[in-house]
Amino acid sequence: MLRGKHIVVTGASRGIGREIALEAARKGARVGINYLRGVAEARTVADEISRAGFLAPMLLGFDATRSNEIARGIEAFLNRFGRIDGWVNNAAVNIQGLLPVLSEEEIVEQIRSALLGPIFCSKAVIPRMMQNKGGSIVNIGSVVTEKVFRGQSVYAAAKGGLLSFTKALACEYGRKGIRVNCIQPGPVETRMFQRTKDLGGEEMLRQTPLGRYCPSGDVAYLAVFLLSDLSCSITGASINIDGGYTLT
Repeated sequence: MLRGKHIVVTGASRGIGREIALEAARKGARVGINYLRGVAEARTVADEISRAGFLAPMLLGFDATRSNEIARGIEAFLNRFGRIDGWVNNAAVNIQGLLPVLSEEEIVEQIRSALLGPIFCSKAVIPRMMQNKGGSIVNIGSVVTEKVFRGQSVYAAAKGGLLSFTKALACEYGRKGIRVNCIQPGPVETRMFQRTKDLGGEEMLRQTPLGRYCPSGDVAYLAVFLLSDLSCSITGASINIDGGYTLT
């Protein structure tokens, strides 16, 4: 499905990003595994890919919210492999808490990681995709754009901005062959979700028609589809993967 594709996944050392990197490699892609502080975890992902006999990945240590570091990461990947066909904006921070108790630093960190980071990454990679006459950008959003839970006001604001950004960017660059889509996971079993789960996980589960949390691997399957040519007519889409959570 992704044979011959070169894909970079931000925040790929754990959680949803890890699963996307693994699944992309399984489907034949050459993968760039971005990480910030989790170098040991990123190496574990790379080792798992290599041991399975898939194309050797590349570790890319850079801050996905800093333009100069993003540029260095892209150049390193291009110098080694020559092209980037797909990019997944996954790295983000979700700091749970009611607005009055959040510090200014915590507010800024969430906005920077969940919204500005994807904007900066997309800005940097789009010219490279234009050189290839096409590409696919997949943004990892959240169902908080449709259904919020307490303690998520800033995170919801950031993900709402990401959804609007996805649609605008898809409109701007469709004629260049670049597709931009947004996956909106609901309750997914990841380390980031644990805090939300502690605050009201049982209530969320009761509101989910399928009666279970979504495995992170399911999000990865969808991401790989959107990165592949099988989704060549899909752009500007927001796709919920939430077990029906937003239906109730």
